[in-house]
Amino acid sequence: MDASTYPDKQPQADELSAGWMAGCVSDLLGRHGVSPRHQATEIAQICAISISQARRKLRGAVWLFGEILALCRHYGESLDAVFAQHAVLGALPFGAGVGAASGGGDFRAGQPALLLADALELPCTIHLGAQCTPSATDTQELLATHLGQSWVVGSAARVLALNPAGACYRIEQLQLESPDDQPRLRIAVLDDDPCAAQTLVDWFHEMGFDAEPFTSADALLQPLQAGSHFDAYVVDLILSGGQTSQSVVEEIRRRQAQVPIILLTGQLRDGTASEATLATMLRTQGVTFFEKPVRPAVLTAAIQSSLDRLQAPPSPQP
Repeated sequence: MDASTYPDKQPQADELSAGWMAGCVSDLLGRHGVSPRHQATEIAQICAISISQARRKLRGAVWLFGEILALCRHYGESLDAVFAQHAVLGALPFGAGVGAASGGGDFRAGQPALLLADALELPCTIHLGAQCTPSATDTQELLATHLGQSWVVGSAARVLALNPAGACYRIEQLQLESPDDQPRLRIAVLDDDPCAAQTLVDWFHEMGFDAEPFTSADALLQPLQAGSHFDAYVVDLILSGGQTSQSVVEEIRRRQAQVPIILLTGQLRDGTASEATLATMLRTQGVTFFEKPVRPAVLTAAIQSSLDRLQAPPSPQP
């Protein structure tokens, strides 16, 4: 498998999981009568982004603070109202070594901070811009200042009240972090091509999953035999040396009878992959098969659909 297997991969730097943010935004739109089916379109129009970007954000990709602010203003709700049911209130501890204000480090690297918004105190990561002179009458721009052992972010008036003699900085980017520590679903990707495996892993990370690449059958079998299981598997049918992944799939299925397994190959037409082997695996192992090239969004939808079916309550008996 090669990187062209995933033609619409769009890597993003400094990504943080934003599934919590997506839940807050979805609840906001739902309160104003926007059904889940139409939420991506509504977000795209309000935030001036593409519908595909909006869909990725609703699935757990990064939200920028400006986008959240635009949504709150559009619906006439405060940040407090949007996040009060989700956020953990109270200051959170942060480490000491925080860049230029501490006397060292990369000033423009992501810094842990605390966003002060109405009655909320939200953990976030900020990328600092130029130093500036704040004006208490400026209600539009968020600024950052270094207070004690951490960065705090707020309106100009709030920053001045907290640290009247301290330096203030504009913010180039702000990313809110989830206050909970719920584990993300884990996906194992088995492909003997490291670049192709990492490309797909990066995509799953963008979608809010915790994915891990493996480049050999033995590498994947080691954590399985040690009792570490994944929530889904994406497996290339043909591995290095012409070896098939049939034995790996059988071992996965033996240990996890219902787990979603996606099988991929682009070598049916040239005869490298055996149709008989594939047919046997489809019949006996309950795998889902896609012929390459396949878009990662399709793989994600297939995995999520299988997981949704597993988590759905059983239908009542007639």
